[in-house]
Amino acid sequence: MPVIRRNIVPLRYSDPSVVAYVRSPSDWMVSNCGWIRGREGVLLVDTCGTERDTLDLVSDVRKYSTVEMPLTLVLTHAHGTHHNGAGVALRNGGRILAAPTAVPIIRSGPQCNEEIFDCANWGKLEAPRPEAVHAVIEPVEVDLGGVVVEVVPFPGTAHTDGDLVLFEPRTGTLFTGDLLSVGSTPFAVHGSIPGWLTALDWLDKMFPDVRTFVPGHGGLSHPGSFPVAVLRTYLHWLLDATAGAGTPDFAELATIARRRWPTWTVPERHIGNLLRAHADQHGERLASAEAIRAIRDAAGGKIDLDALLGLGKS
Repeated sequence: MPVIRRNIVPLRYSDPSVVAYVRSPSDWMVSNCGWIRGREGVLLVDTCGTERDTLDLVSDVRKYSTVEMPLTLVLTHAHGTHHNGAGVALRNGGRILAAPTAVPIIRSGPQCNEEIFDCANWGKLEAPRPEAVHAVIEPVEVDLGGVVVEVVPFPGTAHTDGDLVLFEPRTGTLFTGDLLSVGSTPFAVHGSIPGWLTALDWLDKMFPDVRTFVPGHGGLSHPGSFPVAVLRTYLHWLLDATAGAGTPDFAELATIARRRWPTWTVPERHIGNLLRAHADQHGERLASAEAIRAIRDAAGGKIDLDALLGLGKS
């Protein structure tokens, strides 16, 4: 039996045109998606890490739309958890919108990250057609026919150097991508801790009318809610813990983080985040391969995705 639970959450019950696709438990290669439907088209927010999960996602989307409706896929950032299924989702046509720095990564195809994952069941994951992938340089509106969605890139480095968000103003729904994680240890190796804190402030200022956050990982939340405050606290703690001169004991700090946030999934990410925070505020360059090795070691070796996702060896 698959481990992943797919919870389809209509965010306007009299007219379920905005849907959060909450996948749990939040873990490696398990992230939230969603879609927004208008009279003339449907917009899909992110895909899944494997072919099977993406096919399930597209099948569920089409239950709320029609096959004939043009598909716009918006990718919140270029991590395989979110974009691996881009080519799968667009097998019947469509276009992709992404931040400029994410475009070449998405065009190059899926990320299987063999340095940290062991998986025999990715399925058939293909790159999308290069001409289907378009850069969102500044805020744009996507008109789906009676429903207009705002697609807005963050002007800086936060979770990654190419994050964007989507806002549907009628329901006040903001799809944040991994700028917000709820109950799941954030992943900051490819970003910036100070930049991420700036991005959280930016979200508050740019979208004052938000009523529901759909995070990249974890359950739905609301403005002023405890999970948002917890994320801010965690990011500030990373900076405080690594602010001193010299090289800290990252393993010991990661142990402290596990104790402070004991219910968070994927706690092995703490050590990578601490390495990121130390590099950010000491003017050092962090080699992502070094951080990934530290995360892998903290997890006890390569992560078996087949077992984690309930796929079974082929």
